[in-house]
Amino acid sequence: MIFNLYMYMLIILSLNFMILSIIFILIKEMIFIEWLIYSINSCNIEFIIFIDWMMLMFVSVIMFISSMVMLYSKEYMMMDLKKKYFIMILMLFVVSMIFMIISPNIISIILGWDGLGLISYCLIIYYQNMYSYNSGMLTLLTNRIGDVMLLMMIFMMINLGSWNLLFFNFKNNLFIFMFLIMIMTKSAQIPFSMWLPAAMAAPTPVSSLVHSSTLVTAGIYLLIRFNKIFLLNNMNLMIMYIGLMTMLIASMNALMEFDFKKIIAFSTLSQLGLMMLMLSLNLTNYVFFHLISHAMFKSLLFLCSGVMIHFMNGIQDIRFMGVLINEVPLVIMYFNFSNLSLCGFPFLSGFYSKDLLYEMSLNLNLNKFIYYFMYLCIMLTMMYTFRLMYYLILNYNMYYVLSMKYDSFVMNLSMLMLFTMSIIFGSMINWLLFSSLGMSIVNFKIKLNLYMMMFLSVLIILLMKIINFNYKLMFNKLINIFSMFFYLLKLTMSNN
Repeated sequence: MIFNLYMYMLIILSLNFMILSIIFILIKEMIFIEWLIYSINSCNIEFIIFIDWMMLMFVSVIMFISSMVMLYSKEYMMMDLKKKYFIMILMLFVVSMIFMIISPNIISIILGWDGLGLISYCLIIYYQNMYSYNSGMLTLLTNRIGDVMLLMMIFMMINLGSWNLLFFNFKNNLFIFMFLIMIMTKSAQIPFSMWLPAAMAAPTPVSSLVHSSTLVTAGIYLLIRFNKIFLLNNMNLMIMYIGLMTMLIASMNALMEFDFKKIIAFSTLSQLGLMMLMLSLNLTNYVFFHLISHAMFKSLLFLCSGVMIHFMNGIQDIRFMGVLINEVPLVIMYFNFSNLSLCGFPFLSGFYSKDLLYEMSLNLNLNKFIYYFMYLCIMLTMMYTFRLMYYLILNYNMYYVLSMKYDSFVMNLSMLMLFTMSIIFGSMINWLLFSSLGMSIVNFKIKLNLYMMMFLSVLIILLMKIINFNYKLMFNKLINIFSMFFYLLKLTMSNN
């Protein structure tokens, strides 16, 4: 009952915010609300609400996804004893995320920021075993680094007499470096990436909400908001290198990983790397567009994985999953569509945002080396996606569970909503935000380049399967280094 209540509330709010956002785009307005809480020696501690189309749209997307997750959890958490606790924590999470989005003031960002860190810890240790305890501690301690940076930034900004970061254009490398570290810990960039795959110890609806649409995009959202300050301090090269490294290593890991949810976590990580890379080129609106369209199909991907793990009696290893297309054809269809959307298959929502980003980056005079890296990352994305699809659909195995025949209407309904959004959302937002004047028109050969890469990567995966070429033995040491995340996993887990 309580699940339904929250679900209806969130979905109505989401629709309202979306309509408001469209109105704000049309009238080109911004509203700035200041609420003075306490004033001491001309230092005003105030709560600021900054309302514009971007904030409204992001809140709308978050509420839509969390309402679907509520509907999904009604079935997924049915046998659970702590249902009320679960719902309360999930709602607290959404509220603290919204706190962080609506306010550009550093004092009031800390409300949402610390709330996110703490509540994500509570959600990760939900199942209360040793693995989830380790993962939760790793998440909490990694995020504490960013929180410390935030506190130090607050103390540095006392000199300026105001904490409202939106009004300042200043050059201070130390301050901006702290800001960057804070964003990197929350968005899990290199070298703080290890907590994102570890956070998969949480229940699947949680990983769908937290690690696709909200928690990890918080840092990216702040970077979109305060992009001017970073460009002023010439930090864009550094942001670009961080983004490229994250993209590359996350994609490598997704190719070597066998845990179902961890593969999806690594793919989220590589998308975050892409967003960082494009933010260094000052493409803020385009990155925001990719951020919300990515949230849609990535949360759908997680919900599908949750259904499959549910069917397999809690087994997460993809080597045990076989011809699921015979068992759950509908879920596999959803899964494949969201996967293709992730790859940028034409006319799904991922295509509009991802291809737009790559095209806009072609207009800038970048190094050839960076382009090669970007195209390599596209290839790797296709490769781990098709590997996942192969293992779930074509791979024959002897593991068979009778409980697979169980099918749930509620779960399928929540996935259906996200599925329709992940098909139409891209073109809808594209039509809303960008006029045809702002489009980039690319040479046909350059455009074909991208699709050649995709085709090549699929061919490589097929060849590996057909030849049955035992590539694991040849590259054993290299694969070990990659799958250990360059020994980051060992470093972070050994401390606990």
